[in-house]
Amino acid sequence: MDIRASHNVLVTGGTGFIGSHLVESLISDGYPVTCLVRDTGNLRWLKGLSVRLIEGDCTEPETLPPAVKDASTVFHLAGLTKARHITDYYRVNHIGTRNILRACIRHNPGLRKFIYLSSLAAAGPSNNGTPVRDTDTPHPVSDYGRSKLMAEEEILNLKDQCPTVIFRPSAVYGPRDRDMYELFRWAARGVTLEIMGGERFIAPCYVGDLITVLLLALKKHVPSGSIYFVSEDRYYSWSEFRQLMLLTGQVTARNIRIPYAIAYLIGLFSEFVGLVTGKPTITNRQKVREAIQKYWIGDIGKIKDDLGFRPVYPLKYGLEKTWKWYRENGWI
Repeated sequence: MDIRASHNVLVTGGTGFIGSHLVESLISDGYPVTCLVRDTGNLRWLKGLSVRLIEGDCTEPETLPPAVKDASTVFHLAGLTKARHITDYYRVNHIGTRNILRACIRHNPGLRKFIYLSSLAAAGPSNNGTPVRDTDTPHPVSDYGRSKLMAEEEILNLKDQCPTVIFRPSAVYGPRDRDMYELFRWAARGVTLEIMGGERFIAPCYVGDLITVLLLALKKHVPSGSIYFVSEDRYYSWSEFRQLMLLTGQVTARNIRIPYAIAYLIGLFSEFVGLVTGKPTITNRQKVREAIQKYWIGDIGKIKDDLGFRPVYPLKYGLEKTWKWYRENGWI
């Protein structure tokens, strides 16, 4: 009997960008998958997939036992990358993570592994261009990053009661993504924006590489509480990233350089629009604060050694695939 057929996997956040890609890959590999979903009417990326749905919410502890009790492995991907109110980050990313981990410990003490998708934002940027390591003292620069770090701390406090693994991907992009999508949308309209202050550097992460990492974590044993950064194995300046984005999209765009004060006001105005419309926006003052940091790069040496991970999707390939998907699906 194939062990995968009896290895029940629970995914939170399965209706989202990264989660839906993970669910597809798990099912393709032969794993029975259950998704904890807040709204069974919002299943756009899961339609047609053989997946069991349990309605619940990580911020409502009483809804979690039915989802966690039969799971062999839990992938906790549910979280907020944008919010109307700062407190929402902590309610969902921090408290929500604590709720589901405690539910696992109480109702499923035999759980094989709890895999948490955190963020490079939890560690904070590099101050000097040296990739951030898991042994460095975290210094997040936004409430999003702080909420993810607090979730990590909850996990580490309970790592002896439940086998856990934490991943800190950098800027994740790819088909279905709505955050980085804004860069593509504006580039297609002929505009890119850059905050003054010199070159800035990122190590992007194509969603395909991140899914590979998550599947490796499912299959390989690592010490409980291990923390890994995930990204491509090189970093790019904004100039390089912009050039490749325009090249792969076959578009031309004017690069508008704006001072920090103007970027801050744009973020403030965007927050106001979000409050009026009731919809959180990806552009806000805290995202501007993250954007002005010089180096968003993490050290992937440890994940290469422990999990044997090797990034296989260079930025040019990932951008081409992403442009193609956005166009085929009418987003651009």
